[in-house]
Amino acid sequence: MRPKKANQSEQFPQTFGYWIVGLAVAALLIRLVLAFRHGGFMSDQELFIDWMKQVQQRGLGVVYIEGNNINYPPLFLLIMDGYRRAASWFGIVPVAGELSFKGVLIALDLAAFAAAVWLTRAAGRTASRLFVLALFALNPALIFGSSVWGQVDMLHSLLMTASLLLLPGFPLLAGALFALALLGKFQAVTLLAVLGMYFLRRLFDRREIRALAAFAGGFAWVMGLCAAFFAYAGGLKAMLKGAYLSAVGMYPQVTMNAMNIWYYFIGTAPDTPDTQRVWGTLTLRAAGFLLLALFVAYAAVYLWRSRLDVPALLKAAVLVNFAFFMLPTEIHERYSVPALVLAIFVCLYDRRWRLPVILLSLSVTANLWMVQTSSIHVSAGLLLVYVNVALLLWMVGTMGMEMKHGHAAGSSRSHQGKAPA
Repeated sequence: MRPKKANQSEQFPQTFGYWIVGLAVAALLIRLVLAFRHGGFMSDQELFIDWMKQVQQRGLGVVYIEGNNINYPPLFLLIMDGYRRAASWFGIVPVAGELSFKGVLIALDLAAFAAAVWLTRAAGRTASRLFVLALFALNPALIFGSSVWGQVDMLHSLLMTASLLLLPGFPLLAGALFALALLGKFQAVTLLAVLGMYFLRRLFDRREIRALAAFAGGFAWVMGLCAAFFAYAGGLKAMLKGAYLSAVGMYPQVTMNAMNIWYYFIGTAPDTPDTQRVWGTLTLRAAGFLLLALFVAYAAVYLWRSRLDVPALLKAAVLVNFAFFMLPTEIHERYSVPALVLAIFVCLYDRRWRLPVILLSLSVTANLWMVQTSSIHVSAGLLLVYVNVALLLWMVGTMGMEMKHGHAAGSSRSHQGKAPA
């Protein structure tokens, strides 16, 4: 598929800046109104505020040793502590369910929007770029997750996306951003499959290691600073255990409110133990990981046969992350957010993804709303499952057609695969 030149009618040379300001203002106002009106998921917010207090009392370096129930990586703790300090200058004490706490999440959303504006600069002042930025700033799932629920999934999701967008042109920065994504939430590890195939293909085709060395250098620099900080304080082992290992296997059932294949779709009730054996020694948990491995392998084949540009990286990452939400057991409802954020940016390069991404946005929003309001009903849940399964199969089919026709990740825009200038 040959990229088409952008039509003049699709450009906004004079008014684009006003559109961006308008989106930022609308994004802020909507989030403020919803944060005021809805308390959200109180147990999560109360836990986060407790972590704030523990970091304040003990310090970040030893909080994983001396603190209790801390199972998020340190980047979020560092941000929350910085927010607490800044809020204290104005006499504000963060309280669960109120804007005093959700302010940090809204600030992260706005910072992510500013980053998205910069990351999409190579697209020019086009309708496609404006569509992507609008879908990102005003996405109901992303708004609900922060301003209503009170969660922080935007942080690692945007860092994952930025790492892929910058990878071809700026591998050093991409490596640093991937490290920060892992320090935001362990789910970012799903990118390893995409990154591994990317560098393997580059080594196979070009026989050079400069990009890999630069990426590894950026990654090692960030992770090295983090490791040195916690090692100096004596809390490195405790941090690794608390942030990355303590939550594994915490909820041994097939799904934790995620509307995926385990929600009645294949005959399993949500509270079915995933340790149940289905064939010999094969458990439901193992079966889920085997299904995920098949989709990861498919994404790897797609990347191997692709142009290895930004659209290909994003599409492979969307498939891996959405398969991670749909196929393994013990998945929470919010684990679909990284796939959604990645998919939004695919729309910058491929118009065919626009309607599916809108449907995915609505599906994620509905799933979050059902859980947060405790209004899960089997029929409504199954409807979301059918939509999600259809979207997953659509991704597989679309990427398969690209491979069949020999233009994997072909773009409909003239800015195909460009990194930010």
